[in-house]
Amino acid sequence: MTGYQLFLLLVIIIWPFAIGALLFSMSRIENWIGRMDAATPEEAGLEPVAGGEREVRIVFGDRVVGEGEPQDGGRVDTDETTAAQPHG
Repeated sequence: MTGYQLFLLLVIIIWPFAIGALLFSMSRIENWIGRMDAATPEEAGLEPVAGGEREVRIVFGDRVVGEGEPQDGGRVDTDETTAAQPHG
């Protein structure tokens, strides 16, 4: 193989990786410019945004965990918990 043929082989092997790297870097730069021009965190796509409504609610039985819970370790007096405790 001549030097020219080796050069062409190298170009054929490397050009897809070079174009992929170029497209990847252009995407990253575009996202960075979008964040720089944004006026608010919501426009910039930054997560989580403080002060927003929670995205997940954990429901256990008939109550929502974390809303209005007493600060005594999370024990709630219901029929199930009082029935399980021995009386007397």
